[in-house]
Amino acid sequence: MSAQNLQVKRLKIEIVTLFPEYFTGLIRQSIIGRGIDAGLFEIKTIDLRDYGIGKHRQVDDTPFGGGGGMTLMLEPLTNCLIDLGYQPKGEDRDSAKNDSKSRLILTSAAGKRFTQDKAVEFSLFERVTIICGHYLGVDERLLDIFEIEELTIGDFVLTGGEPAAATMLDAICRLRPGALGNFSSALSDSHQEGILGPPVYTRPETFRGLTIPEELLSGHHEKISRFRRESALKKTAEMRPDILSRPEIAQELSDKEREVFARDTQENKA
Repeated sequence: MSAQNLQVKRLKIEIVTLFPEYFTGLIRQSIIGRGIDAGLFEIKTIDLRDYGIGKHRQVDDTPFGGGGGMTLMLEPLTNCLIDLGYQPKGEDRDSAKNDSKSRLILTSAAGKRFTQDKAVEFSLFERVTIICGHYLGVDERLLDIFEIEELTIGDFVLTGGEPAAATMLDAICRLRPGALGNFSSALSDSHQEGILGPPVYTRPETFRGLTIPEELLSGHHEKISRFRRESALKKTAEMRPDILSRPEIAQELSDKEREVFARDTQENKA
C-alpha cells in the first residue's frame, strides 16, 4: 500500500520553548501551513516561562560546581511535561498519553544525530513533543525522570534549540502522507536510501553551452534509473565519502557500484 493511501491519525507536535514567537511564521508557511489547514498535523508551542518559578517566572539558574553559563531548571520542565500528560518513569501511566505512539525529544548538542531515518520514524507517531534546549543545557536529572531522546542536528552549538526544533519539525511534517503534492518525490530525497540524491535538471535543455545528460533525455527508464543511481553514488563519493564507508550502506552496493565508488573516491583524492 502506498504512503498516500495509509490511514493515519493527525500528528500532534508540541514545542516547549522560551521563544514561542520564533515559530509563529514558520508554522504558517509552505508545506507545514498547508498541512495544518488540511488537518494532517497540529502544531502547538508551549511557553516554558508559563511554568517558571516565583513572580519573575524563573526557568534557569547557575550550575552547581561553578563555571560560566546558565542551566534550565528541573522544576519548570517537570511541571510542564506532567501538565502535557507525560508521566515520570515508574509512575502509573495514562496509556492514552504516554504510550508507544508518542515521543519526547530534547534538542541538545550532546545528543545523538538527527537523521532522515529519525525523521521517518517520528513521522509515523501520533504525537511528538520537542523541548528546545538552552544555555548550557537542562538539569541532567530531567533525563532520569522522563523517557527523553536527546538529539542534535549537527556537530556545532546554537544559541538555542529553536533552529534545531524547526529543522526537525520540517523534516518530520513533510513525510506525513498528504503533505507533499507528489509523495514519490520524498522517496528520492538525499539520505532516503542512505546516500545523497542524484543531480537534477530542468528546462531549458541548453543554457550557456551546458546541456542535459543524454541519459535523462533518452526516455529509456532503465537507463535513466541506472544513470541516477550512479550519479548519486558519484556525488556521495565526492561530498560525503564517509556515508559510503558505513557497513550498512556498503553491503547494499553491487560489485559494479563498489567499482564506481572506488574510482570516484580515488579521483576526488587526486
